Amino acid sequence: MSDLAAAAAKLGVSEAILKRSADARAQATGVSVDEILALWAGGSATPTPVPGPESRAPSEQLPVGSLRPPAAAQAPTEAPTVLIVTSTTEPSPETRVPGPETRDSRLEAGDSVPVLVGRKEGIGLTMTGSLGLLVLSMLLGFFLPSVPQPSNGVRSSNHAFSRAALTGRDIYLEEGCGSCHTQLIRNVVPDAKLGPVTLDDTNQVIGYRRIGPDLSAIGSRITDTAALTALLAGEGNHPTAALSDSELADLLAYLRESR
Repeated sequence: MSDLAAAAAKLGVSEAILKRSADARAQATGVSVDEILALWAGGSATPTPVPGPESRAPSEQLPVGSLRPPAAAQAPTEAPTVLIVTSTTEPSPETRVPGPETRDSRLEAGDSVPVLVGRKEGIGLTMTGSLGLLVLSMLLGFFLPSVPQPSNGVRSSNHAFSRAALTGRDIYLEEGCGSCHTQLIRNVVPDAKLGPVTLDDTNQVIGYRRIGPDLSAIGSRITDTAALTALLAGEGNHPTAALSDSELADLLAYLRESR
């Protein structure tokens, strides 16, 4: 029986494992593999590792007689121990999960983590506000400027005509005066000197087109009754009105009261 087989039987391990152990021990101690197997087969101690030349004293000799037996010889009935090596490297600060001791020191014990809670708003509120702004803009831009103000000189165009003037207005319509004369002073630059702007409440004859001068405020511009009578009689190429004296008086009353 070889030393390897005898040592394997002596120690109770397989020859392959014992051969690898002998090789490793020979590299560590400087003793040959055959010598180590012979020592193990005879039950002698295992050679101890040989110190390196930088740590061994010159006079130090290899203590062959005090070699320790291998672990298998000390406990031949125990199975080999398998060591499971786990990583002891600590995780980086970026990946480390904070524990209770590493939480924000501003949170006291028992405090809950603050949670932001938003308020839901529907589109109805936005639409209502936009519509309100639109109505307000229309009031300020269109309605308010058209309201007569005591300080801007605008007055009502609805005149308090006398009975004779109302009859004269009917004659004005019958004679077709509104086909050449308007009674509508517009809010434009060419009508600025004609008088106050005519409003929608007027009870005068608006007319069709302005071939002749506007007559809405003729009573304020021509106060001479004789001049008006001369115009109606055909002066200045004006068409002659075939009217009786009473009809002419009523028509003149309507024109004079149109101020």
